Amino acid sequence: MPREFYTKKYAYIGCLGFIAVITTEFGVIGILPQISEHYKISIDKAGYLLSAFALVIALTGPFMTLLASGIDRKKIMLTSIATFLITGLVSSFSPPFWILMLVRILPAFLQPVYIATALSVAVSNANDDEKNEFMSIVFSGVAVAMVTTVPFATWISSLWSWEYSFMIQTVISLIALVVIYFMLPSMPVKKNTFPYHL
Repeated sequence: MPREFYTKKYAYIGCLGFIAVITTEFGVIGILPQISEHYKISIDKAGYLLSAFALVIALTGPFMTLLASGIDRKKIMLTSIATFLITGLVSSFSPPFWILMLVRILPAFLQPVYIATALSVAVSNANDDEKNEFMSIVFSGVAVAMVTTVPFATWISSLWSWEYSFMIQTVISLIALVVIYFMLPSMPVKKNTFPYHL
């Protein structure tokens, strides 16, 4: 196989994980009315499931990314997607609202970590003229998720119940987890870029 195949493969793996991440983040938007009705709460309160996710990313994203910068990239990607998978699975069992809120917040800590790591992996073996292309492949996961998996999860939930939306998210995360585990080699970081030694 040519070198380009292997280097571009990393970008597509990152893209697949990106689809799982974005589906989890935005998939809740279309089911807020159903969640509101199920828990007997207002739409505004149900909306905390989205706003809390975004707030955690904004407050902790840079620090979490820096903190994880010295860890094997494959392990970081696996841990991130596994967190999305587990929290999606818990959500699909319609737990009490405070637990649903908690399992929505937990993966938000690792979302920016996954994004930064996936981009780093995508360009790790790329030539200078390939880096923009490979980064765009990873980011295309956003567009793919927004036009396919997010509306699909919402549509499925409209046919049955809101829990099915989280089931779809869990399945997508499982697929991404399996692909990362079997197709991405170990990628230890030679030098920890975190500036302090704890």
